[in-house]
Amino acid sequence: MRAVRDWGIFAAVHLVLIAENLLAPNGPLGDVLFTYPQWIGQGISGGGWQGLTAEGVYPFGALIPMYFGALGVLGWFGFVVVVNAVAFSFVREHSSRAALAWVGFLALLGPISIGRIDVLTVALGVVVIALADSNPRVAGALIAVATWVKVWPIILGLSSLLTTRARTIALWAVGTAVALGAIGITVGGFANVFSFLGDQQGRGIQVEAVAATPWLWEAFGGGFAAIVYSSELLTFEISGDSTAAVASALTLIEILALGALAARIVLHRIRMVGEITTHILGLALTTLISLLIVFNKVGSPQFVSWLGVAIIALVLYWHPRWSPILIGLIGAIAFLTHVLYPYAYFDFLSLDPAPLALLTARNICEVALFATAAIALLVELRVEELANEGRNRRVVDEEGVVPKRG
Repeated sequence: MRAVRDWGIFAAVHLVLIAENLLAPNGPLGDVLFTYPQWIGQGISGGGWQGLTAEGVYPFGALIPMYFGALGVLGWFGFVVVVNAVAFSFVREHSSRAALAWVGFLALLGPISIGRIDVLTVALGVVVIALADSNPRVAGALIAVATWVKVWPIILGLSSLLTTRARTIALWAVGTAVALGAIGITVGGFANVFSFLGDQQGRGIQVEAVAATPWLWEAFGGGFAAIVYSSELLTFEISGDSTAAVASALTLIEILALGALAARIVLHRIRMVGEITTHILGLALTTLISLLIVFNKVGSPQFVSWLGVAIIALVLYWHPRWSPILIGLIGAIAFLTHVLYPYAYFDFLSLDPAPLALLTARNICEVALFATAAIALLVELRVEELANEGRNRRVVDEEGVVPKRG
C-alpha cells in the first residue's frame, strides 16, 4: 500500500506540474517550445550543434534534453516523467520519506521544476546521492554526465569527498568526464566544446538575481536604474550605476568562495582518513548549491530546482539540529519562486510593489540559506575533527603506560 501511495503522489504532482506548464500565464514552457527546437533545428539544418560543432551556452550534453523538447510537448513531458520516475525509484529504495520530500519540493517550486533542461541534471544528481555509498562507480560516472549537461553538478563531485567511497567516486567522475570531453573535442573541436565557459563574460545582472535587488528598488523609486531586455541573451537585466562592475566582480567572488569551501572540505577529508563523514553531505550540498545561486549574476528561477538534490541529502542523512531549518528555508524559497514565476512575473517586470517585495523576500531567504548552511557546515566539520582527535589521542601517564578507558 505504501508503494501505491508514493507512486500515486508522484503521478498527481507531475500531472499538476504539466497542467501548470500548459495553462499558467506568462508562458512558463517558452524555452521548451521555442528555444530548444530552434537550437536542435540549427544542428539538423547543418548550422552546427550547440556546444559541439558550434558555439553554445551549455555543454554539449544539453543537446540530449533539448532534443526531447524539439519533439514537442508530448516528447518533452514524456522525457521528464521518465527521468524523474527513475530518480524517484532509486531514492525510494533507500527512504520513502526522502523521495516524497523531493516530490513535495517539486510541487512547491511549480512548473519551472520540469520546464528546463535542468530537470535532467537534477534527476541525475538525485540518483548520485542515492548511489553514493552502494555504487560509487555509477555515482561518479553520473556526476560527469550531469556536468556535461550543465556545469553546476561539478559540486556533486566536490561534496562526494564527504562520503565513505570518496576515492572511487572521484576516479570515476574524473575519468568519465575526461572521456566525454575527449569525444566532444574529437567531434567538434576544443573551442566549440568549451565555448560555454565564455557565456558568463560580459553578461549583466539578470533581474531575478540576488545582486539585482537594490537596483530594482531604486528603479521602483524612480531612480536611474531600469530593467532592460537583452535580445542577444533573451533575458531581462538590470541597468544602473555600477551594475557592470558588480556583474564582473560576482563571478570572481563566486569562484573565490567556492575555492575556499573546496579547500576546507579537502582539508577535512585529509584529516578524517578512514572515517565516515557522510552525515555532513546534506550540509555541504546545501552550502555549495546556495552559493552558486546567491553569487550568480544570472539568477534564473530554474536554478532553485538544484536545491532538490540538497533536499534528498538533508533527509537521507538527517541532522537533527540543521536539517529542519535548512529544509524549511528551501521550502520557502521554492514557494516564493513558484508564485513569482510564472504567475507574477510580468507584474514584477512592471515593478509592481507586491511581486517586487515577493522577490526581495525570496532573495533574502536565499542569502539566509547560504549563511545558515555555511555556518552549519563549518561547525560540524570542526566538531567531527575534534571528536576524531579525541578518539585517536593516546594519553600516557608518567610511567609511560597508556591508561585503560572506561
